Amino acid sequence: MLFLAAVVLGKIVLSSLYINSRYMSGEALAKQEEAPSVSVPLVSEKSLREREIELRAKEKELAKKKKEYLALKEEAEAKMAELNELQLKLANYAKKLAEREKALKDAKMAHLVSLYTAMEPAKAAAIMEKLKMETVVKILRNMKGKAAGKIVAMMSPEKGARISEELSREE
Repeated sequence: MLFLAAVVLGKIVLSSLYINSRYMSGEALAKQEEAPSVSVPLVSEKSLREREIELRAKEKELAKKKKEYLALKEEAEAKMAELNELQLKLANYAKKLAEREKALKDAKMAHLVSLYTAMEPAKAAAIMEKLKMETVVKILRNMKGKAAGKIVAMMSPEKGARISEELSREE
């Protein structure tokens, strides 16, 4: 009987250990379910890595676009400098052209002045009576006073008076 009691007691101890271990593994399982799963951080890490890869790709793209922008900016600045240089050359050319044109007009006027100065005052006056007032004033303004006076004296008094009025005005 003692033997039988020992066997039953052993069986009870083993059963309680078995039940206790099953109970404990259920608690561990419940705790494991309550705790964040291991796969969640892996998914987060994966999404973080993907995001990091995307950001690096965007950084590379931005760096590439920045290089392109700087190259275009440099090219535009070079073109602007070239345009400014051409504009300066054109301005100088226009100035020289205007000076030549003025010199040509002055030469023409000098020729007309010498032409009318060489004529007899009566013939010069007769021709000038038919010219525009502006032209007559320019010619007489460039003549010496004595020669201009002889020509104006040969004109009609009305025309001579109008010419005198125009000559008295400032240019």
